Amino acid sequence: MSATPTGNRTAHGALELRRVFTESPGRIWRYLADSEYLALWFGSWHGDPKSGAVEVVLLAEEEAPAERVEILQCDPRTRQLQVRTGTGDSGWQLELKVEASGQGSCLVFQMPGLDPQQAGSIGPGWEFYLDRLAAAVDGTDVASVVFEPDYYPALSEYYEKLFRS
Repeated sequence: MSATPTGNRTAHGALELRRVFTESPGRIWRYLADSEYLALWFGSWHGDPKSGAVEVVLLAEEEAPAERVEILQCDPRTRQLQVRTGTGDSGWQLELKVEASGQGSCLVFQMPGLDPQQAGSIGPGWEFYLDRLAAAVDGTDVASVVFEPDYYPALSEYYEKLFRS
């Protein structure tokens, strides 16, 4: 079953995705900042965050590669996280914020500076991961969220069109 695209392109050209949860912002924040919770949907991290970087093991990827992630901002009080992965032109900046929303919370994910040539794979990739997060929060089987073909290539055309221009 193909996923439904939810991403938008902001006025500044960033990819933006949102997920709404019935859980409190504090509970959702744990899924971003606590290695044990992050491992349930994305990957575990190791190292000392106070050093400004950690190593993240991407558990949903083939061979579970490790990647250095630079921490630009991590504020549990405002529940904002900004990180940079990769280096040079292949580096990505990711910005996540958990906000109160009604009786629950909303996760706002942004990726500024998305290369339009990569939108057809990156957009579906973040949809996949955020749906894995939703499954983890709901206590459903995260493995039931399948990247190929449900997200990629199913959502590729949507993101290619969104970032064309």
